[in-house]
Amino acid sequence: MKRKLVYLLIILTLLVVGPYFIRDKVLVVEEARGRVIYQQRVDSGFKFAIKYTHSVENTPVWDYFKVLDRNILLTSTKYMSYGAGLPFLKKNNYQVQDEKFIIKEINTQLEKIPLRVSDYAKHKLLIDQEVYKLYQLTAAQNLVMIKVEEKNLYQFLAWEVSKWRKKKN
Repeated sequence: MKRKLVYLLIILTLLVVGPYFIRDKVLVVEEARGRVIYQQRVDSGFKFAIKYTHSVENTPVWDYFKVLDRNILLTSTKYMSYGAGLPFLKKNNYQVQDEKFIIKEINTQLEKIPLRVSDYAKHKLLIDQEVYKLYQLTAAQNLVMIKVEEKNLYQFLAWEVSKWRKKKN
């Protein structure tokens, strides 16, 4: 009987404490004041994009990224016109395709992406086939940081549960 109780206590301890040690990489979009507005578990090689409307040219711009361990790699950008603030030199692997200018193989490594979300630029996070309208998830002109963090299972699940509870209400 004592042996069964000891085994039961060991199992319960592992179930309670274990998730603190189970860590995963998570792509996080966090407001400057610390509120997480989006997160998703990711592996190295995970790809995503940010789409927005250029403030001067009023044309769409796509920036493409890939997760590299705990960093983010800017891999390419695509835009529709030349103008102020848009690349104009034929650097990296420059192409014109479907009436869009594409710069590939940029390969700039970033710890995080600071992004001032604008309802004018309509910043969107593109993941797989999903579109997350950042300008609707945070107030206009808010600064958000897009980064890769390591979180334990409890941290990740706590945010998921709070998100689920908000949807339910």
